[in-house]
Amino acid sequence: MNTFGERLRQYRRARGLTQQELADLLGVSNKSVSRWESEGGYPDVPLLLPLAQALQVSVDDLLDGEKPVRTLTRTDFQGLLSFAFALGGGVLFFLLDLFMPAVLCYLAYLGCVAYGVYLQRYYAHHSRWFHLSNAAMLFAVNLTFVVKVGSTLLALSFFGSSQAMLGASIQGQLLSGQLGSVLFLALAAVCVAALLTAAMEGAILSWSRGKGLKPNAVFRLTLRRPPLRRALPALGPVLAGAFWLPFLLESCPVAWYEHQETAFALWLILLGAVGTAVLWKGQKRYIVPFWLLTACCWGMTGLLTYRDAWSSLGRNRIPYLDSMNLETYQPLGEPSWATALCALVLAAVWLLVSALALNRKEKAPEEPDET
Repeated sequence: MNTFGERLRQYRRARGLTQQELADLLGVSNKSVSRWESEGGYPDVPLLLPLAQALQVSVDDLLDGEKPVRTLTRTDFQGLLSFAFALGGGVLFFLLDLFMPAVLCYLAYLGCVAYGVYLQRYYAHHSRWFHLSNAAMLFAVNLTFVVKVGSTLLALSFFGSSQAMLGASIQGQLLSGQLGSVLFLALAAVCVAALLTAAMEGAILSWSRGKGLKPNAVFRLTLRRPPLRRALPALGPVLAGAFWLPFLLESCPVAWYEHQETAFALWLILLGAVGTAVLWKGQKRYIVPFWLLTACCWGMTGLLTYRDAWSSLGRNRIPYLDSMNLETYQPLGEPSWATALCALVLAAVWLLVSALALNRKEKAPEEPDET
């Protein structure tokens, strides 16, 4: 059975505090802390609550080491939230990567990891399981990102722009038994991902060694009804998706047929400028996130369906065929159910971000009654 002194020493070391630092938080001498840990002494009753708050445990944890079920505390929920951001961000990366540019998905994942590490450092116990699981997710995401970026660069270098031709080339080498180059590329991707993961996790561990805020610092993540000026930019993704409707109705200007993606890029810039004007008064801190949201709308170009093509010779729409010469015929994208779903998801994400509020509050330890 652990004694009070052993439990106190265990909790103090888990918080990364020295005896002097713990004594300073409680307003006592380090000899008092040393006596509690080694000589079997107990603190005065008025000091029990400040001591538990400094160690981020309950008074029951300090006094009864054999308690069968420990009550979840605010620190436990904050620790779980840090896991949710770090690991959930990886899951979100793989989901968004199905229909959005990999670079934007990777940046969103790094933001989630950064916030999870921030919560782990300042508001939760420093858990080695957090760092191990975060390192595993980092490696999986980095490997996927490296493979995507590497395949894109190889396709541009050897085949102009077609990743399909790159895939066919690799498949041909596998079928012919020429595994050397394929294994080399796979090993190179794993090594680059491992080095990138080691560098990032090393930086995280180095930064996490800080003492952080006071042990009794707490925060609350709440949902509030956003002001109208902050919520209006949620219409941006909806209007971006509406850009493709005229192609479905065959009522576009001729210039749009010939330069479809360029027209869409200009439309996104216009939406970004309008959103900036809306947020400029009183909501300036949301301008950069709105431009990131607008950039994510470019992922709609990968969700289009192709039914018709534009003939630069006859200057008319004709049925699209895979065998068409792309120098003469321009495939015309039309919206699909995935395009509408992407617009709604991005709009919902903006509404959620604009409604979230993080309130930090630091409660001073209760001073013992001097009686």
